Amino acid sequence: MTNELIKVDRVRSVEEAVTLEKLGADLLGVDLTPDPRFDDGRTVSLEQATAMDGALARATLVPVLDLAGDPDRILRIVHAMHSRMVQPVRRMVPPADVRARLNDAGVGIVYGGIEIAHDDDPAWVLSDYLDEPGLEASFFQADVLPEYRDSWTFLRDRAPEYEEEFQIADLDELAGRHPLLVGFDFTPGNVREIVGALPRVRGLVFTLAERAGRSGVHFHSYPQTLATLQALRG
Repeated sequence: MTNELIKVDRVRSVEEAVTLEKLGADLLGVDLTPDPRFDDGRTVSLEQATAMDGALARATLVPVLDLAGDPDRILRIVHAMHSRMVQPVRRMVPPADVRARLNDAGVGIVYGGIEIAHDDDPAWVLSDYLDEPGLEASFFQADVLPEYRDSWTFLRDRAPEYEEEFQIADLDELAGRHPLLVGFDFTPGNVREIVGALPRVRGLVFTLAERAGRSGVHFHSYPQTLATLQALRG
């Protein structure tokens, strides 16, 4: 990877935040608004988020919330958490006035909620974003082949059988043109292989959850994430 950045989303406690930071996490997403994909109690209050911020030595919190609302409220939350980035809770482009106010404050946007399916045309993956002026994108965050539980194995072994399928090379090329964070079915056994196969990807994303409200969502339990980060560190 061009930048071995680690982002862990849906962190819910000081203990989790500090432990993940020690294992190399750089960005920690915290849900201040419920994520519609999950129902497992990982939404936190602003008070809980600021307590996490105060306990961190290096990592940065990324508040995940509704970015369609009052820019002043959004900025108050961002400043309270000393955040350099903010992320919408669903796939969207925030209104132009919100983007402009965030930019004036030096705050970037992580565009999450992007899903890349096995039959997607690489040219269309980010097309609804790139037509918008003034995106102020810090990163685009994509869950890759979430329809498959063994998404990395499918992309590595099965996709090459079909030229029209989305390929590893397509993902790496996309990452070479745009700052991309990717989510897969990371395990201690595959995470280092994934990093080596995607040299232009900016980083990895782990989504913490106990259960999802629908199929086709990648997530990791907290213990699974710790084990995988330990394997990545070697």
